[in-house]
Amino acid sequence: MHMRFDGLILDSRRALFVVEREALIISDLFLGLGAVRRKKTDVLPNSQNNDLWERLFGLLQDYKPKSVALLGDIKPSQGSVEDDEAEELLTLFRKLGANGRVVTQIVNQMERASGPVMETAGITLVESYMVGLYTLMHRRKIFVYPRHEVSAGFWINGGVHPLFAVPTPGPQNEADWLRYPAFLYTGFALVMPPFVSYAQGWEVIQVERLPKQARAWGVLGDRMKELDLSALPSPPEALRQIVRPPSKSKAKHITEDEA
Repeated sequence: MHMRFDGLILDSRRALFVVEREALIISDLFLGLGAVRRKKTDVLPNSQNNDLWERLFGLLQDYKPKSVALLGDIKPSQGSVEDDEAEELLTLFRKLGANGRVVTQIVNQMERASGPVMETAGITLVESYMVGLYTLMHRRKIFVYPRHEVSAGFWINGGVHPLFAVPTPGPQNEADWLRYPAFLYTGFALVMPPFVSYAQGWEVIQVERLPKQARAWGVLGDRMKELDLSALPSPPEALRQIVRPPSKSKAKHITEDEA
């Protein structure tokens, strides 16, 4: 399912298509969890990776883009990955670049993303990139952007993962809430959901903080619907304050301090 907005197609497979430039845009296409993580017992099921490839190939087949823009890293420290991880990364770029498609990757931390593997892949790494009237970026800000140099168009950002809590009746008709990953237009930027479902985000958007011109399109499976932000109530405090688990290094530091 898809919807059109300002020369863009918003696809429920969590991708954007710039119609005039025939460009496919994907944010946070995290490929696997890395060769090391895959050897551990907490690895995600293969169905996650299968779903990723199915959606990716489906998008390429349906839109037949002339170019593909990837927002964000594919793997942690992707430029220095080796062995199976390197081959997995190179395979992705070969498939994306098939049939003469131009592949560009937009990253926020160039030093972490670049390296030997990326030199082999021959992929262009940039911090921002224009596709027609739109400027692509990957930053963890939702309201703070540089001035957009083009009078028309706006920023497209993949560094924030918008989530909206929507009230819905529960199984026993009790009050319940669904969290929707979403495309969010703030009036000066369109913020994308992540391509992989397990990176849906931790911060539920507070509607009262959004500008009046804001619009949002929630994604649930292969369905998509525009959310009525003016009628959307504030979520309970427990849903608003979703806490990101601390990294292992931070958790260890906290434990040592407590000891």
